[in-house]
Amino acid sequence: MKKIIISIAMFAIAMALLVAVIVPLANHGRENGIKVEGQLDTVDSQINTLSGTIR
Repeated sequence: MKKIIISIAMFAIAMALLVAVIVPLANHGRENGIKVEGQLDTVDSQINTLSGTIR
């Protein structure tokens, strides 16, 4: 019985860690990825403009 209670407590701690730390961290990474993708598109278009001018 004691092992079952310890297992449930460990599961509860793992779920709390998942909700409190990992999910917000993943959302932050997704937001940064979207921001960087926009910056990459801008840089790519600037490089294409410059290479078109050079030719």
